[in-house]
Amino acid sequence: MRARPRLLALLLPAFAALGHAHQATTFSDDPTGTESGRLLLWVSIFAGVAATIIVGALIYGKRRARGSHDALEAVWIAVPVILIAVVGILGAQSLIQLFSAGAKPAFGVQLTASRYWWDFDYFGTPVRVSNELVLPVGTAVELRFTATDAFHAPNVPEVGLKASAMPGQNTRAVIRFKRIGNYPGFCAEQCGPAAKQHRFRVIVVDADTFDRFLQAATDFTPPEPATPAERAGQTLFMEQCAACHAVRGTAARGTQGPDLTLLANRTTLGAASLPSTPQNLRTWIRSAPDLKPGVAMPAFPNLSDDELDALVAYLDTLGLPEFDFSAIPHK
Repeated sequence: MRARPRLLALLLPAFAALGHAHQATTFSDDPTGTESGRLLLWVSIFAGVAATIIVGALIYGKRRARGSHDALEAVWIAVPVILIAVVGILGAQSLIQLFSAGAKPAFGVQLTASRYWWDFDYFGTPVRVSNELVLPVGTAVELRFTATDAFHAPNVPEVGLKASAMPGQNTRAVIRFKRIGNYPGFCAEQCGPAAKQHRFRVIVVDADTFDRFLQAATDFTPPEPATPAERAGQTLFMEQCAACHAVRGTAARGTQGPDLTLLANRTTLGAASLPSTPQNLRTWIRSAPDLKPGVAMPAFPNLSDDELDALVAYLDTLGLPEFDFSAIPHK
């Protein structure tokens, strides 16, 4: 019966370490997720061994009353001790790896979830992007999660991330991508009728490209419209869109919809609902509710084709032309 307190003594730090893994999926490509999976495996094995010992002790206790079994008693003592020692050593190794995998993050990003889009604010910078998060490969990054309207659950399977985003609260995780790529993320919570389209992308680039991108995004000022179409589009944007959307460096400071400061750099539209193309942008502006039921963005059926062309021409200027993420392979 001594196995029970020993089991509890090992389970408590094990579960504490799993909490340190920040809700990582059991088996993932990320070191933290992998080690938490291994630790869970050792804990499961230990639980099985402990259960076997308890059952065996109950059975043996009845037989022991019938006579002396010194050799059998020695086996019952030696085998559990050896098994517990082996599992304890392996579990300790996983604990050490788990804590070392949670390296100090290089920087942080605030993720704010809304129906049905995502905001990403880079700590210590004025950079705010929506629906597509750009990160450097091989770098530990702290994410903090909150929400504006409902419970959401941002999930990025590649790094075993599944977190909770709740109004009025902040949760956190540390993630690290091992390979360059364009990775899918989504909301694992049933947050409304468009939950299955509540998606985002994580664009992972090399460290040098990320540093240049973050600096360029920090310094970005929307260019002055250079053509009549762009000027007409800017006017339409301020009249029709600025109440809900923001463009840093302009009078558009809306918070009800995604930030459009670097819209031209995105690879998708409508929170990863559509590939980013001029035609899809026209379609999205004209009839977003038809493409994504429950979305807060209204339809604009009264815009003429010329007005749509002008609006798209203006929106195409909102970006950093030296950064084209469309060629990064989707995972």
